[in-house]
Formats: sequence, C-alpha cells, structure tokens
Amino acid sequence: MRLFLRYLLIFVLAFFPLSGEVKASSELDAPQIDYINKIKERGFLKVGLPPYVTPPFYYPDEKTGKMAGYDIDLVTGFANKLGVEVEFDRDSKDFNDTVFRAGKGDFDLAIGKLSTTYKRMSDTHPHEYMNFRQALLVNRRFVASIDRGLSEDILGQDLLNSKMKVGIIGGSSWESYANQFMPSAQKIGYKDWPAVKKALFETNEIDAIYRDATEIKKIIYQEPNLSIKYVPILFNDVKDVISIFLPTDANIAMSDVLDFYLRDYGIKGDAEIMEELSDFYNPIS
Repeated sequence: MRLFLRYLLIFVLAFFPLSGEVKASSELDAPQIDYINKIKERGFLKVGLPPYVTPPFYYPDEKTGKMAGYDIDLVTGFANKLGVEVEFDRDSKDFNDTVFRAGKGDFDLAIGKLSTTYKRMSDTHPHEYMNFRQALLVNRRFVASIDRGLSEDILGQDLLNSKMKVGIIGGSSWESYANQFMPSAQKIGYKDWPAVKKALFETNEIDAIYRDATEIKKIIYQEPNLSIKYVPILFNDVKDVISIFLPTDANIAMSDVLDFYLRDYGIKGDAEIMEELSDFYNPIS
C-alpha cells in the first residue's frame, strides 16, 4: 500500500505541479520593470501630442481620421516593441503645455516635433531623434533695408541683430529661441503656424517668420512664386534639437529601451527628412 501511495505521489507531482511552481513560471513571463509591466497590463502607451496639425510629422489621415505621420509611425513602432497599442492625448494647450504635462506624468511620453530647451529639460527628460537647422523667411523689402551686400552668413547675423518684427507660434520653443538669438527684434506670438504665415503673407503685420528649415523650405517648395517677395535664411550653426520627452518615472524605466529603439532610426537632419518624405515638400499642383 505504501509503495502504491509513493508511485501515486510521483505521478501527481509530475503531471500536476505545485501552485508555487506555476506562479514562478508565470512571473518569469512578466516584465521585471514595474513601470513597463503597468503599461503592458494597461494595454496601451499613453502619448501626449500637441494640439496642432503638422504634416508630415503628425496629422489626421483624410480617409480614417486616425493620426498619421513620421512621429506617429515612430511612436507606434515603439509601442509595438512593448507589445501594446497607443492612445494619444491631444488636450494640451500648446507645445510648452504638452511638455509640461509630460513632466507631470500625464502620459508615458510626449512627441510631436517638440524642441529641446533648457526650460523643458528642467521639467522632463529629452531623447533626441531629429536635428534641424533654424530658419527665417523674410520680406525682401526688410532685407533690402539692412543688406550690406555681403555673404549670407553675415546677412543672417544682421537679421538676428535687427529690430525686425518676427512672427512665432505662441507657447512654443520658438519664443525661447527668439529671445535668445534675436534680442532686439519685436517678437509676436500667434496661436498656430497658419496664423503666423497669414501675418506675413496677407496682413503684412510682420517682417519675417521663424521656425525650422523643414517648415520654411516647404513654403517656398510648394509655392515657388513666393520667393519673389520673400527670402529664406537658413542658419547652419543654430539647430532645433527635437526630442521625445519622458517623465522621471518613465525615464528611469524606459530610457535604455527607448534609446535602443531610436538607434535604428538615427538622428535625422532636415535634408534627410525632406528627402525621405519628399511627397510632402513637392510643389502643389
């Protein structure tokens, strides 16, 4: 009888492991980083996105209404590596508020052509993925008023030192950049990029508009006739460093895996982006 019970116990242990062993096995399948485990349990990555439409980086698809673009593909790919979906939060007031809310932990990360500034770095943690030249589009009449007939570099520096009226997006990094690089200029903030362009092209309220090379060159590429009245000035030594921003808890947990993922993309310059996404920069037919 005792021999029978011994064989019975061996049979039970072989085919029905103790519950503690089953638990240990399932624990091996769970992420050991608590923050990533919470994302997996939630089923989606919470992503902050500025409340604008900025093709080719982020914009609603005409057919589906879902967000599309370079930044959207990048962050969706990262979520796929974690095995989850993406949920976008577009309720921030502007660019600065998007980064500020990321620092508060309202989402796991923020993306959307967000520039890196010292102020933003004091709120949250940047991970660079693009690096664009800064640029101006200036009314030729204003250029003529200060042009000394010298090189473009000197003309650019003269413009930065001038008292021109320059339009920027309010609540953006371009306020910080303009204060830093254009101390004498009159900076005028507008609610969004279309409003900035309207102030230059339609109402003539300002002498120039200020943003990165992809936005300034796109204007001239799509409407070549504008080059008759306006001149683009690119600053090769003044860069707009564009980053994904993480709150502290997320950065501690996901910094390494995000940087590992971004290595496959590399840090793209404006020339690379405009070549890669050339359909968005061709002239409008």
